[in-house]
Amino acid sequence: MTIDSCNRIRKKIVKIVLPILFCTVCSGCYLIETIQPTPLPQKTPTSLININALPTLPTLPPAVETATPIPESDFTYDTTGIIFDHLTEEPVPTEPNQAARVIGTVSEFSGSDLIIKNSSGDSYTITCDDFCFYVDNRKKIISGEAVRPGAEIAVFGATDSEKPEKIHADAIILNGTVKSDKTPKADMSYLPNGMTYQEFELASPPLPAPLRLNPLEGSLDDHLNKRKMTTLSERTNFSYGFYGETYSTSLEYDTEGNRDPYYPTRSNLTIYSNGYEFYSFWFPHVESPFFYNWGIVNYGGDWYLPIRMTVDINPDPDITELIYSDRTIMSQMNFDKSFNYIRSFGFSIIGYNLFYFYQRPGGYGIAINRVDYPLNFDEIIFGLVGDYQDLNPFYSDTLITFFGLRGNTWYYVELTAPEE
Repeated sequence: MTIDSCNRIRKKIVKIVLPILFCTVCSGCYLIETIQPTPLPQKTPTSLININALPTLPTLPPAVETATPIPESDFTYDTTGIIFDHLTEEPVPTEPNQAARVIGTVSEFSGSDLIIKNSSGDSYTITCDDFCFYVDNRKKIISGEAVRPGAEIAVFGATDSEKPEKIHADAIILNGTVKSDKTPKADMSYLPNGMTYQEFELASPPLPAPLRLNPLEGSLDDHLNKRKMTTLSERTNFSYGFYGETYSTSLEYDTEGNRDPYYPTRSNLTIYSNGYEFYSFWFPHVESPFFYNWGIVNYGGDWYLPIRMTVDINPDPDITELIYSDRTIMSQMNFDKSFNYIRSFGFSIIGYNLFYFYQRPGGYGIAINRVDYPLNFDEIIFGLVGDYQDLNPFYSDTLITFFGLRGNTWYYVELTAPEE
């Protein structure tokens, strides 16, 4: 091969290789620019909970009827509490997505829906989703299984977006009371991790502001003094998820637009993980001085968010008459429905163990690490407000106390975990 031939070949190679090399280098620079790593999101701390200052909802009327439990307050206690005594029928809206109330008799079940007829003979299909609840005529929270064909009910909710004769319920009120077979009390001698359980029978109901107890035997002064020496701090250690993520919630109280356009009786609650929205839902909510969620607790790889659902059943815009229930979301799942609770509430941590109260048709109990311990109580006080907050459960790292009613007898209860 001649020198001229070699030179010609080299020139061709240069003409071919240089453009390719130029394109490769330029495109490589472009790729380097576009695949810069995204900065890791900053963690947003979960708001801590001040148990003593938590606004809560009344579930127990005061021993002595008062006009207002707190001076300058805008709410009063209803000591009569029979809902159907003052309910009146109202025209059901014929337009979609409107707040609605209907009173009628259950004619049949259709899958998970109810069909009722009002006094005019009009039929309505009633749906009850994960954020719908049931109460009886005295505002006592009950299971939906108590509603049967022939029962008279009042439904509060909103008309469907396509069929106004279909109503999505927020709350269903049964005209009557429900009696269920009581679940026997569990043997509390065998609790996990060295915990102990004690009940102290009271001769009379507990009195608040300041807290006063009248035990059937002896004195409980030492027990009440012991409460003052304990604190709730370990719960903050369970604010982080399995991978170190933190959670927070947001509900825009002051935004009138925080209403589902298809469901005007519900507000949106958004849950954030490390500042990023990852779950939201709509639930019955009335602006009031009461808490709307109990705060998120992380335990065993799951997060738990108990919320309070509230419905105003008084049509007068100047008067709010609330009924309520609680619902717990566990890792985006309806915890109560999954574990056949009517409701669960009061989540906390004691001695590094998950704790909460629950209600089933057979009565109230406590759960430790998701193991149920039925206590045969008819009521556990939770969610009182103002001066009556003294009667709410008391939480600390190694001690939880509460008041339970069994029959006509009140009990002061202590659950204790061993000190480290």
